[in-house]
This record gives sequence, C-alpha cells and structure tokens, in this order.
Amino acid sequence: MGKPVKIRKKKSFMFTTRHYSFMSIAGILIGVICACVISTSVIHSYNSYGNIAPGFGGIGLFSMLLNVVGIFCGIVSMYERDIYITPAVIAIALNALMVLGWIIMIVISLFAG
Repeated sequence: MGKPVKIRKKKSFMFTTRHYSFMSIAGILIGVICACVISTSVIHSYNSYGNIAPGFGGIGLFSMLLNVVGIFCGIVSMYERDIYITPAVIAIALNALMVLGWIIMIVISLFAG
C-alpha cells in the first residue's frame, strides 16, 4: 500500500441571493412622499399666515399615519432572509424622524397658546 492520496478541495464560490426587500423600498417611498406632503403643507401655511383650509390638517394626520405604516414596513423587512439591511434601516429612521417631527409640532402648538 502506498501513501494515501491527499484530496484537494475544489475552489468554490458562494453566490448570494441577496436582494432589496419590497417592504423596505415601500417604507422609503412612504417616508419621502410624506416628507414632501408635510413640507408643502408647512410652506403653504407659512405663506398664508396660518389661514389654510381644514383639509390640510386631515392630509397631515393621514401623512402621520402613513409614517407609522412606513416604520412597520421597515421593521417587517428587517426580519426577511437574504436582504440588504441598509434600505430597511433608512426606512425606519426616515419615518421615525417624521413621526418625531409631528410630535414636536403638536407639542409646540399646544404650548404656544
């Protein structure tokens, strides 16, 4: 019996199937759309010295609810397998920042009198 032949390992490549999650992209889009709506409402309110239609308040509240949905989309996408995490973190951060801005605006308006 001769010397045992050493088995060489094949050079192997592992390809990943990582992809961008639909929910995280939807969360980012919701955050951007809500940011545009809020900034448009604030600018319009500032230009008309606070005399705006009541519909702008409804649009603002709907925008805040959409931001909560955007946070939920980001959190759900964090638990998916083989996805890029960065868009999910951006979606959560952007929508949480918008909700925090809404809370600050409400508190300021309550104490401004």
